[in-house]
Amino acid sequence: MASLFLSKFSFFPVLIIITLFFHSSHCDVLTKCRITSLFQFGDSIADAGNVIRIPGAVISAQAWGLPYGETFFHKPTGRFSDGRIIADYIASALNLPFLNPYMDKSGVSFSQGANFAVAGATAMNNSFLAERGIGFVPFNVPLPSQLEWFKSHLQSTYGSNYARTLRNSLVVMGEFGGVDYWNALAGNKPEPEVRTYVPLIIDGIMSAIKEVIQLGSTRILVPGVFPFGCLSGYLTRFPDTNPNAYDQFGCLKFYNSFATYHNTELKKALENLQCEFPRVKIVYGDYYGGFRLVFRYASWLGFNPNTLVSACCGSGGRYNTAGGCGTPSTNVCPNPSQYVNWDGLHLTDEAYHRISNVVINNMLPKFGCYGLGNSSAMSSY
Repeated sequence: MASLFLSKFSFFPVLIIITLFFHSSHCDVLTKCRITSLFQFGDSIADAGNVIRIPGAVISAQAWGLPYGETFFHKPTGRFSDGRIIADYIASALNLPFLNPYMDKSGVSFSQGANFAVAGATAMNNSFLAERGIGFVPFNVPLPSQLEWFKSHLQSTYGSNYARTLRNSLVVMGEFGGVDYWNALAGNKPEPEVRTYVPLIIDGIMSAIKEVIQLGSTRILVPGVFPFGCLSGYLTRFPDTNPNAYDQFGCLKFYNSFATYHNTELKKALENLQCEFPRVKIVYGDYYGGFRLVFRYASWLGFNPNTLVSACCGSGGRYNTAGGCGTPSTNVCPNPSQYVNWDGLHLTDEAYHRISNVVINNMLPKFGCYGLGNSSAMSSY
């Protein structure tokens, strides 16, 4: 009887956590928010189609073709997922349309924002990477270059009224750092050396935030990085023969610890920046925490607990990542919604859905948004 009581009692904290982090209520309108546009910076986690429009980058970017985009859009869009990405879910939660990529010059609308994220983008500029022998793609559009795009876009789209637009906008700054670290670690840079890059990358992100604030931004979301050790690309690239190197989910603890270090330093820097700009709302986006919650409650959320660290799209090897996604030898799982990892370094539509709800539910009250729009991002719990 006692064990039954304890079992029932322990059920309630789990239920409360799932309800708070993954369930969102529906209201008719978004109230007291006044966010009328959205601007997204970042790398392939947030790219909505810029990289496939950069001359010379198409061959290197697999998101130009199926099976990318197969689940939601039923065609490739340049997103590195089978469907939507976190930026799409944020837009939906704000009752805004999906952002068009800045590089789309086909006459699409940018009246409610734009996406400047580019796959392969680093936080640091090319000269920083070259001086340290860190590889980068030849079409790299690092954060400083994305800021130049942003400023040019503001002038051409809004003219002298761009500051008014920014006062009613949300800027999502990243995540950044993930590509810098992957390129360095995969290039066999020792971890102690790569760790020294963290303060420099954080400083680069802070400088970018200050610049958008000076331009007029009043609400900024700054995501941290994912738990690297739970990405099947990391698990494939850095195998460890010691079983104690892995946690209960099969993630590499060492690389999760590195990601935690970056996120901890990022949060500290954001706290200091908030003190410097008390009238601006700066919010940390906990991509790491959302990801880990998905793993912890995988079965409750419909994910297959046996494939959490395996890629849905790939070919061969322990994690289905020996070959890339989108190649002739690609194997694609028949049920992407039950997978977290999509292609080794990016996630599935459903994983992004669940993580975005954690981020959105934390973000909106801090930005003064007390009612949630009746959006697709929030409607399936």
